[in-house]
Amino acid sequence: MKVYYNGSCNICNAEISHYKKIKKNINYIDISKSMDKDISHLSKKNLFRRMHVYDQGKLFIGSESFLVLWEKMPKLRYLAMFLKLPIFRQLWNVIYELAAIILYLKNKSKL
Repeated sequence: MKVYYNGSCNICNAEISHYKKIKKNINYIDISKSMDKDISHLSKKNLFRRMHVYDQGKLFIGSESFLVLWEKMPKLRYLAMFLKLPIFRQLWNVIYELAAIILYLKNKSKL
């Protein structure tokens, strides 16, 4: 599994640092410092606007990427299961997109 995140965003970086302590056998890639062949087809704006997870040959974007990541973490597995329920999945997606656009706009000058 590879997790692509914007390391130039303080909040994103803090969250990923927390995940690194929980689950060490995941490849966390700071896209502000390096790129990867699995995401080379995506625009810079799309990469910096949302978190991406590449797992088992499939790319997950935004709120779905968190669900895939959280499923791998014992303490967060139940949250992922809960947020996969239909009504909560839709709500989670809306909340994620709002937070993602705010963080993107806040950190746009660093790109």
